[in-house]
Amino acid sequence: MSPHGDQRGIALVLSLIVLMLLSGPVLAFLAAGALEPRIARNLGDAARARWLAEAGLEIGYGALVAAADADDSWGALVAAADADDSWGALVAAADAAAPWVTLPGLAAAALPGLSIAEGTYTVSIRNDVAGDANDVVIMRSTGAFNTAARTLEVVVRRRRAPGVPAAGVRALHAMSNWRER
Repeated sequence: MSPHGDQRGIALVLSLIVLMLLSGPVLAFLAAGALEPRIARNLGDAARARWLAEAGLEIGYGALVAAADADDSWGALVAAADADDSWGALVAAADAAAPWVTLPGLAAAALPGLSIAEGTYTVSIRNDVAGDANDVVIMRSTGAFNTAARTLEVVVRRRRAPGVPAAGVRALHAMSNWRER
């Protein structure tokens, strides 16, 4: 017998211990490597959803301004004085339980030239204060792509140019108070 006793097999035990200690960090790196592409995809989807929401705001704003200029009475839009006024009737359909009204043709719509698979947006409006005719509405646009969705809200105001009280004169339109949710 040797003075150190029987040491056969100790190298195998030590190598297994070292292998177990090194396998933990290797598995952690592999898990992180598999997670990174998902994080990048989610970030890209969220950015695209926000861009769709911004595009929806611009398209909705254009439709709102065009309708207000055609009527030359945004008050009718907000207060719904005329049944003939489709925008006024649309906002009039809102109530306390469902204050948001989706604009016609802008529900889950795709951008021009793109398919629905490439993302959609929905634009809704509501009166800032129920029943008033102060020429102020709140517009909301929600962009959706894959599993991501982003919502933007803006306040849209219509003001007449100073010193021009007559009908038939274009009004000044402005979007303000952007809020992202």
